[in-house]
Order: sequence, then C-alpha cells, then structure tokens
Amino acid sequence: MPPHLSGMRNQAFTLTELLIAMAIVAILALVALPGYSRYVARSRQQDARSQLMAIRQAQEIYKLQYGSYTANTALLSGWLGTVNRYTFSVTGADAAVFTARATGNIDGDATNDVWQIDQSGTMTNTTDDVNS
Repeated sequence: MPPHLSGMRNQAFTLTELLIAMAIVAILALVALPGYSRYVARSRQQDARSQLMAIRQAQEIYKLQYGSYTANTALLSGWLGTVNRYTFSVTGADAAVFTARATGNIDGDATNDVWQIDQSGTMTNTTDDVNS
C-alpha cells in the first residue's frame, strides 16, 4: 500500500447500508405523504371560504343599492366564477335571502368539496373532500 494511504481506511457505503437508508427514506415518505396531502387540501379549502366571503360582501353591496339580492352573477362586483380548483355559483336569491356555492375537486379523487354560504354569513362544508 502506498505510504500516503496507509492511515486511511475504505469509507465507501456498502450495498446493505445503502438499501437500509433507502428503506428508511421510503418509510418516512409513506408516513408523511398522507399528512402533507391533507394539509395541502385544507389550504385549498381556504380558497373556497375566502371567495364565498367575497361573494357575500358583493351581495350585501348589491342589496344596499337595489333592495334585493341577485342570482345574476354578472351584476356582482368582483365576481370570479372560478378560483384555482373551485367553481362558484349563486344557487338562489330573492329580496331577503341568497345562497352561494363553491364546488371543487381539491385532491384528485372522485369526491367534490362543496361549500355553501348564505346571507347571514353561515358557511357550511356540505361535502368535505379532505376527510372523504
């Protein structure tokens, strides 16, 4: 052995060590991925809640001006028919009440996430795509 290598030992990984490290990483990924996916889906639900609150505010402004709520979304200020993965609609409106709905598939499965808001600001998650 050459004199400059006499004090060094072989420091390479063995195949067994490499396979063990890969198995540990795979197990950690399997444990963390569902939690991360749920976190991302919950953050996407905030898009629906925020836009529904904006729709309620636009409805209140419209009612102050015209004395009634409207189902004609083109008359609402700042109306966005879609935001990210959600589609928004006014499902009913008259002089005293309105309901608006957000529908979207936020995690790529067959279930849609559905939120609804009314004139009093009551927001409900009628179909929760995160926990289904």
